[in-house]
Amino acid sequence: MRYLVLLLGLLLTTTLSGQMTVHFDRPFHVAGEVAWFSVYAPRPAPPKVRVVVYDPAGQVLDYFFLEAEAGAYAGHYRWPFALGTGYYRLGFAALDAAGSVTDLGTVRHAVYADKRTEANAPAPNQTGNGTRAKRPAAGGLTATVANNELRVEGLDYSAYAVSVVNLDVVAADPVFRPTEGATTATAAYVDTLFYPTSVQTAAGEAVTTSLLPVFDPARYAFGFARSQEGAAVLQLAPFTGTKRVQVRDLGGQRLTPTLALPTLPALRATPPVTPAVARYVDLARRRRKIYQLFATVETELEPRGRAEERQTLVPNRSFDVPNYKAFPTMYEFFREVAGELRVRRKKDSYSARLYNAPNQRFFGENPLYIIDGMLTRDDDYVMNLNPARVRYLAFYYVGSELRRDFPALGNNGVVQIETVRGAENFPAADAAEQLPINGLQARADFPARNAAGADVPVLSPLLLWDTGSGIRELTLPLPASDDGGRYRVLVTARAADGTLRSVATVYEQAMR
Repeated sequence: MRYLVLLLGLLLTTTLSGQMTVHFDRPFHVAGEVAWFSVYAPRPAPPKVRVVVYDPAGQVLDYFFLEAEAGAYAGHYRWPFALGTGYYRLGFAALDAAGSVTDLGTVRHAVYADKRTEANAPAPNQTGNGTRAKRPAAGGLTATVANNELRVEGLDYSAYAVSVVNLDVVAADPVFRPTEGATTATAAYVDTLFYPTSVQTAAGEAVTTSLLPVFDPARYAFGFARSQEGAAVLQLAPFTGTKRVQVRDLGGQRLTPTLALPTLPALRATPPVTPAVARYVDLARRRRKIYQLFATVETELEPRGRAEERQTLVPNRSFDVPNYKAFPTMYEFFREVAGELRVRRKKDSYSARLYNAPNQRFFGENPLYIIDGMLTRDDDYVMNLNPARVRYLAFYYVGSELRRDFPALGNNGVVQIETVRGAENFPAADAAEQLPINGLQARADFPARNAAGADVPVLSPLLLWDTGSGIRELTLPLPASDDGGRYRVLVTARAADGTLRSVATVYEQAMR
């Protein structure tokens, strides 16, 4: 969100070791606020890092991936509104060239409940995890404010972060904290998203296999993983947001994959409530009420997602099902229209075989059905589908194409079905093989409002947050605010030689 209690929550130290260092926009937040942060990695920086958010008990709240830009990672996170007061942690990890998940350490961050509170402690000498460190030298970095513009010079094409904070609300010095428990930097990392997964059979037995098919319906593509005593690491191409993948067994066993994110020991310590914190929490609650009157929130996020490209498949035969006479079930449709799929019925049970046209024979077993991106071999479910709900049907039966597009699982042909409103009552055993996963966090720009002519008040102490890389100098317009006073600019940048540089300046701004 945008008010800032302290400008810089965490930053890098002047040299990069095996530790990562995080720069938050402020040293603590109130539940419901958005934390803006930059992460600086040891060299070589992993192309992708996984960020896991933990509650004080060490349980996983959320996770997402960030992508490196000039060796740094820019992210944000809205703390859930219902959180209680405590130290929350961000854990960082990457996948090394050997396929092992490398722990890059954790950093703790104080979050306070959105409730009235009284001070119970004096201002501490230390904040969060680690002792307050000296801010790095400017090293040629300069920041000047003139004519409502901020000009930064000496960035040296490096990654940088800029914060502009109302010091009358956020009267605190920045602190610098590296991660705890960091490992030694690894020489090489894999440029992929990775998901440690526990794979068991429906009976609860751990699965060991060197060939574990994983179907990604968003790309309509298969990948493979190795599972050793139920432990596998799935690797996927970058995507934003969330989706589901499906894990299958070549032998036909029913599987239940579960994401295996690590937990952490609980933290007994709770963040102190200093007079400055108590005042900040009270002001945060008041601002929230004001924004609610305008039917909005203090920080409106507009993430920019990355569209995935689904691979284009050319079926051996396809049907626009709505063009045909409506049949009671797909069983009658296959009998009367799509005869390549031979279906036999015995009482209320069905068995189907797809015709292998090049070899002029039927496959020996039933086909793989892909229904709205979900895999099943349940003939009974497919035959009882209502054709009026099916918009597209396709057959794939040429051997070389099956091996290319549906490796390992498509040996007996593939039947693709797309429904009008999504598959209903999908077989529970097949649905249990699906694994919901999060991808890259969608990038979002800090939503700087301008008080001039605005319909919504601008009261956020965090006036500006900006990150980037690859430039020597930067000019940013400073937004107006309905809350004037002293504002502090803090710029941090990682130079080409890996050192961290920092410069700060204070200016006066009148209410507008």
